[in-house]
Amino acid sequence: MNLTSGLIGAETTGTIGWLIWDNPTKLNALSPGMYEDAQTVIDAFAANPAIKVVVMRGAGRKAFISGADIKSFEKTRANPEAMKLAAVAPAKLRRTLLDLDKPLIAMIYGYCLGGGLGMALNADLRFASSDSQFGVPAASRGVAYAPAGLKQLVDLVGPSSAKDIMFSARRLKSDEALRIGLINRVVDAEELEAETIAYAEILATNAPLSIRASKYFINQLGLERAERDDARMDAMQREAENSEDFKEATRSFVEKRKPVFQGR
Repeated sequence: MNLTSGLIGAETTGTIGWLIWDNPTKLNALSPGMYEDAQTVIDAFAANPAIKVVVMRGAGRKAFISGADIKSFEKTRANPEAMKLAAVAPAKLRRTLLDLDKPLIAMIYGYCLGGGLGMALNADLRFASSDSQFGVPAASRGVAYAPAGLKQLVDLVGPSSAKDIMFSARRLKSDEALRIGLINRVVDAEELEAETIAYAEILATNAPLSIRASKYFINQLGLERAERDDARMDAMQREAENSEDFKEATRSFVEKRKPVFQGR
């Protein structure tokens, strides 16, 4: 992978691919070049059949992503044309993360604020340390948060909690974030990585076609009825029903052993 910003890391451990937001001197703030490099990493993981699950995290334990790099705004938000150009790479990455046909987990230590929370919302699941903090400071920065990101927030926590988060610009601690459904699991910081890996390894042993279909179907159900791709959903159901993995699941049940899925 040709990564040029020096602010994104990529690792693999077994069947898990790791996307690392690596800007620790700025609490992993989103800076120019990071989106493009993250896109390169995710594209590589998506194309690699050995990678079954993707986990994204921030470098260190102080922050997942603390938000956008405000110092970069002089260039990226200098005028409408610059803002439009700067929005291209983030929008492309967001769509890629949402469309990734492998499970995507955000492993969150510390601060997960602004654009960092927006990035975490692109994951299928969010596991957080007990000392993590969440918030969107748009109301304290004079920013009208993008509707696409707001819809993700509303879909996850509901309109009332989303309004509370956006109107107040306050920070939520991990217990409240868990209670309102913003995150899936809270774990002691010392145990978070091990628990995330253990969970990812469970997913990696399950049938890829089934997981792929579930992710796509659930995302489709969030759309208006007329926007759903019923033909593709039907085709994915038929693919799973006629797959070798389906046959393997039946054989393994009869033989009283764990199935070994191949994704075909």
